[in-house]
Amino acid sequence: SLTSFIGPKPNLLGIDETNPPLRLEVHQPVLSEADLARLRQISSLTGKQYKSLVLDMTYPAAQGGAGCEAALQKLCDAADSAVARGVNVLILSDRAVSSKRVAIPALLACAAVHHHLVRNGLRTSTGLVVDTGSAREVHHFALLAGYGAEAVCPWLAFETIAGMTDYLPAGLSAKDACKRFIKAINKGLLKVMSKMGISTYQSYCGAQIFEAIGLNSDFVGRYFTGTATQIEGIGLPEVAEEAMRLHHAAFGDDPVLAQALDAGGEYAYRVRGE
Repeated sequence: SLTSFIGPKPNLLGIDETNPPLRLEVHQPVLSEADLARLRQISSLTGKQYKSLVLDMTYPAAQGGAGCEAALQKLCDAADSAVARGVNVLILSDRAVSSKRVAIPALLACAAVHHHLVRNGLRTSTGLVVDTGSAREVHHFALLAGYGAEAVCPWLAFETIAGMTDYLPAGLSAKDACKRFIKAINKGLLKVMSKMGISTYQSYCGAQIFEAIGLNSDFVGRYFTGTATQIEGIGLPEVAEEAMRLHHAAFGDDPVLAQALDAGGEYAYRVRGE
């Protein structure tokens, strides 16, 4: 089952509770743009029983990679104060990315906020939704789920599909193409979960059954607490620098990237990169 619940978790020991907290149910964790719009306006739709807040995952590009740590701390502090004010759905979003603002990697931001709230005893008081342009493959969604995301909206994937309408089969609208993308991601998630012997998305969410390859233990201990990392490797400065390089490529004047995206990935060698 890919059914996910967004919002505060009920008390597992409260068998006599007559008024447990409300929870939003979604039949699958990949949210469309319309779903996310509803979530942003959930306060008016539920008579203020639910309150959602969008937290910006971007920070000024002028600060460079060195500004990432402070931006992460600011994001965690904002999540803290929001939960204290009664916000029970946090939406981490990187839509504000621009030539002047760089996005914190979505997985890093999600895991950092998730573990920060866990350490402060607040994680069960709120839901966590990630609105990111960086999620596009099944593995990306599986990682975000494993580190606490109850739902994900891959806004850039949807925009990319909408921009490909000229190349889609005849009679297939952008809306239907996005539905097919969601269906494909869902099938991939089910396959990943079944190979791990997990039957529900709720069990997979926050379980972080991964091993980090190439990340140092200090970095993992702080932002991905509890994840095994055997061979050490890079830390936050290198991750932030990689995000900055990607940002410069996106908003720079590289003629190779002027009309088309970088091939990306590491599956096969192409003229435009691996």
